[in-house]
This record gives sequence, structure tokens and C-alpha cells, in this order.
Amino acid sequence: MNYKRALQITFLILAAEVIYALPFVLVRIFRPTFLSAFEITNKDIGFCYTLYGVTAMVSYFLGGLIADKFQLKYLMSIALFLTSLGGFFWVMYPSLSTLYILYVYWGFTTIMLFWSPLVKATRLWGGKEKQVYAFGLLEGGRGLVAAIIGTIGVYIISSITNNVDSSKIVVQSAMNKVYLVTSILTMIIAFLVLLLPKFGESSKINTNNRHRYNISKAFRYPVVWILMIIILTSYIGYRVADIFTQYASEIYGYSSTESAELGTYFSYMRPVICIFVIFFAKNANPSKWLIIGFSIMSLGSLLFVFNKNLLHFSLLLPLISSLIGAYTLRVLYFTVLEQAKIPITMTGTVVGIVSVVGFSPDIFLGPIEGYYLDEVGGALGYQYLFIFFLVSSLIGLLASIVFNNSVKSKNSLLPT
Repeated sequence: MNYKRALQITFLILAAEVIYALPFVLVRIFRPTFLSAFEITNKDIGFCYTLYGVTAMVSYFLGGLIADKFQLKYLMSIALFLTSLGGFFWVMYPSLSTLYILYVYWGFTTIMLFWSPLVKATRLWGGKEKQVYAFGLLEGGRGLVAAIIGTIGVYIISSITNNVDSSKIVVQSAMNKVYLVTSILTMIIAFLVLLLPKFGESSKINTNNRHRYNISKAFRYPVVWILMIIILTSYIGYRVADIFTQYASEIYGYSSTESAELGTYFSYMRPVICIFVIFFAKNANPSKWLIIGFSIMSLGSLLFVFNKNLLHFSLLLPLISSLIGAYTLRVLYFTVLEQAKIPITMTGTVVGIVSVVGFSPDIFLGPIEGYYLDEVGGALGYQYLFIFFLVSSLIGLLASIVFNNSVKSKNSLLPT
């Protein structure tokens, strides 16, 4: 790997995780601390995610068109800069209503200007033969960055709250320091992305007004419809991981610091799993590995449903299985664009279209989690969520089997 390519993938990795750290990663790792510090409920943060998701649905579609029209690094740099401004605003102790507005803003900055350009840049970087390698490095690197952010955050919070009386103001101050550091890092990366070499897309950009043609042709690819279901169900599995630290806290009695540490430890699983996938799947059929990923995730969700034992081991086994499946799928689902012969010039449009449905859990999953955790509550509330997780995983497994069968009959992948 030459210096130019190494620089490109390194900054793609940094940008891809840091931009989502502010709205998602930090809340996932520090969820119990976050809820208590700002005195909000699971339903409140769930509604934040819903507002984010509604904004994202529009942004995915429009962002896909933009990614096929403009230079990728400029779009990503602007997105990072605008997102960091929201993080600086966070440290001013926003009210709940202001927090809602902030998540709408982040739905625009992190999706419309960033998501499709990120996927397209990664596909261009990987070329025809190294799609699993490219997306595996991206996902594994993102996991490492998230784990490092979590480790620094745990250190900041524990160093403050363990030495003094952990009042609400003290915990808020600790959380705000974490958000401030993350916001500064996001802004720095925004400027560094501008220095990147172009991703080889200068000849791959639609200079004509072909948006209608691209949209109509995209819907004629059978893989687009199947991929919607695959991403939807795998993303549900990934987002259910948001409640794992809270599950450990409420059901297994972990302290806020211990649950945050658990979340950080599992973040380090992500790069390890991605390296494993790169090693074993780089020359294999990605659709077969989609089946493997959903099978492992289904096993984890099944273990959660029937988990009645409160021993530490009974928590770790379903957690590990679920996360292995979810992280494996995140490496693979966009690699099938090359397998399905989607033209490079349509990448942004196709990614935008499938993302509208695929990432729609941003709209409905937060309120569902909030209802079962706040209204039903206790072990029963988690039990219902894990049943939902199991059903979703099984649907994804079925969709991946259908896609694999379509790959064997290559004509079924062609546009109708």
C-alpha cells in the first residue's frame, strides 16, 4: 500500500467514526451516565434518535445524488466541520427541546454531506478486487477509534467522579469534557481531510443532469431491494447494542463506570472481528459471509431471549455472539455493490436509496427501546426487545440466503 492510499484510508477511518461519535458513540458507551447526568429518560433519547432518523431519511436520498455530482473530500470536510459545531454547542448544557433541534441538525450534517460520499470513496479505494479489504479496514478502524474515544472518556469521567462527590453538576462537567475533546478532534479532522489526494473520482462524476435516469435504473436492480432488507435487519442488530451497557447496569448490577468500561472493552472487539473477516472473506463470496454473519447474530439474540441466569458468563456469551454477527455484517453489506455490478457513477444514488430503508431504525427503534425500558421496565422489557431482535435477525438471514441464490444465477442480478 503506497503512501497516498494509506493516507486516504486512514483519514476515511478517522472521519467516519469521529463524526458519529457525537450523536451516537458517546451515548452508546456512557448511556447510564448520560441519562442520569442530564436527567432525561430512555424515551427522551429515543425521540432524539427519531428526529435524527426522520432528517436522515431525506438526507440519505439527497446525499446520494450529491455524492455522484461533487468531489468527495470537500463534501466530507464540510460535514465534519458542521458536525463539530454542534458538539461545541452541546457543552453549553442544552435543554431537552434544544437537544431535539441538535439531533435534527446532526441528521443533516452527518448524512446528507457525509454518508454516501464515505461509502463511494471506500468503494473507489478498494477497486474491483479489494472490496472486503477496503470496507473491512474502514469498519475495523472505526471500531478502534471508537474504543480509543471510549477509553479516554472513561478515564476522564472516572478521574473526576471517583475523587469527589458525584453530584449531577460534577457528572455533567465530566460528560461535557468528553464532548469538548471529541468536538475539537472532529474539527481538526475536517481540515485534514481537505489535504487528502482525490479518491480517483474525477472521471467518475456525473457532470450531466442524469439524476432521474440513475434513480429509475437503480430501482431496476433486484439487489437494491434485497440490500434494503439486509441493511435494515443488520442495523437493528447493531443499534440494539446501544442498550447493552444499560442492560449490564440495570439487570446485572454494574455501576455506571463498570458498564462504560464494558462498552469500551467490546468496542475493541470490532477491529479484531473485522481483521478476521478480511483474512477469511477477502477472496470469498461476500453473500455467503452475509449468511454466516446473520446466523451468528441470530444465535446471540436467541441466547438473550432465553437468558435467565444472572451469572457474568451468561451476559458475555450472547453479547459476544451478537456483536460478532453485527460487526461482520457491517463489513460486508456494501461490498455486494461490486458483486452486483452497480456502476461506479451510480454508487452514491444506490447507497442513498438503500439507506433510506436500511437505516430507518434511526426513526423507530429509539421509541421502541424507550417504551419497553421505561414503561414495561425491568427484565421483561429487555426480554421483549430481544425477541424483536431475534425476529429481525431471522428475517435478515432469509434475505441473505435469497441474495446468495441470486448470485448463483447471475442474470437475476441484472437490471430488469
